Amino acid sequence: MIDTPDRLGMHEEGPSVSTEQNPPPAYLEDFEVGARQLAPAAPIGDGDGDGRVRGAVVAAAFAGSPLASGAETDAAWRYLEPVRADAELRYDVLVTGCRRTPDLTQGVVRRHVRVVDGDGQVIQEGTTTSLVPVRSAVDDSDVRVGRAFGTLPWARALAARLNDDPEFHAQTATWDGTIGIRYGAGEALFRVYRGRVLEAATRTPNGPTYVVEADERDWVELFTGPASDFSKRVMLGQLRVHGNAYEYVRLTAALVAIIDQARALARSGRNS
Repeated sequence: MIDTPDRLGMHEEGPSVSTEQNPPPAYLEDFEVGARQLAPAAPIGDGDGDGRVRGAVVAAAFAGSPLASGAETDAAWRYLEPVRADAELRYDVLVTGCRRTPDLTQGVVRRHVRVVDGDGQVIQEGTTTSLVPVRSAVDDSDVRVGRAFGTLPWARALAARLNDDPEFHAQTATWDGTIGIRYGAGEALFRVYRGRVLEAATRTPNGPTYVVEADERDWVELFTGPASDFSKRVMLGQLRVHGNAYEYVRLTAALVAIIDQARALARSGRNS
């Protein structure tokens, strides 16, 4: 059985929305990274002779639901468990990315979707990217920077906080190297020398000393949850390290300081 956020005690700070009471967001201005929507799935119809339903039917049902607002441009889906026609399913949707198109006239929203049965078991999960309308063509990137995880503006804002953080300075006071945070397709690198971040970038001449990678949903829950559960996620294998593992272990406290400042930045970057 795959643990869901409810089982692990992980609840995001973003609002949980039930479509039985409130309509799902439709405009970019209504979306926020970390916002979570919970809703029952629509009936999926009759199954085959064994009472099972093809997995693609469930994925298609989500694509046609109100929770999948916008014009889908990309999707990836995993079928983890068989689906019975009589199963009581619900959707657990977490927003993992929000941005405007370069001309500011449309929004791009990424979601991570879990399909959960009545026992709390995740039977399917996937990611979707959709174009959504905007109310006004204005640049609100400065408002969203605190939750624009993995982007260069986010990395620069986080670096400024780290340079004012005594704990980060103490943990890296004798160190020279680069720490990376990989979020989806993006990678934020922090070039550190003797307690200060000299540069926040998406690439460096000599590459990172090590990079910490996790699924977007896991990063969002870590950065926006009510309390940091870094150690628990490490034990669950949700965080993966590429590069110099020795330096990662030696600088674990520095990474915790980065996560703490990323959480503070996420709180300051809420747009509601």
